[in-house]
Amino acid sequence: MRNHTRRNVLGLALVSATAPGLAYAIDAEELDPTDTVPRRFSVRRFLSLSEAEMYKVNLAVRRGRGITIEGYTRSESREIIELAARDLPAARALLSQ
Repeated sequence: MRNHTRRNVLGLALVSATAPGLAYAIDAEELDPTDTVPRRFSVRRFLSLSEAEMYKVNLAVRRGRGITIEGYTRSESREIIELAARDLPAARALLSQ
């Protein structure tokens, strides 16, 4: 028969006390802010995005989400979105032409 030391008993108590919390944390799905980003934008809607919305769009593109702007291919749209992340006024000027 094994002799249970105080250290073993305390370790077991700690693991059993935190295990339900760990299970809950693992089961809970983390919300992704890019889930609310549309996959298509009209030029007018894209031009009206705030800086915070533009950040989410750029984040979605960096995470591999395909987003297109009306009248542009997906790769052109990606370049415009990346430009907007660096220099929003320049991207707005480019689209306003």
